[in-house]
Amino acid sequence: MPIPRIKLPRPMRLAIVKKLTCKDVSVLISREHEHPLGAGERFWLRLHLYICTGCRNFKNNTQIMRAALQRYLEQDKDR
Repeated sequence: MPIPRIKLPRPMRLAIVKKLTCKDVSVLISREHEHPLGAGERFWLRLHLYICTGCRNFKNNTQIMRAALQRYLEQDKDR
């Protein structure tokens, strides 16, 4: 399910985006597939995803790739 975008005032958006960089977010997105994130990490990740379109797209793309890989692996087991 895609994360909806919200409109915040520009100074507030910049403060939130600076708290967690896009590089940090990509690491968290990748890590959350393997291990549960802490409460603080989940909070800042979700907040960043509300604001940053690029990171939202990255998260959606990783979910799509993960599902495709899972289907491929399941298909390989049936042979």
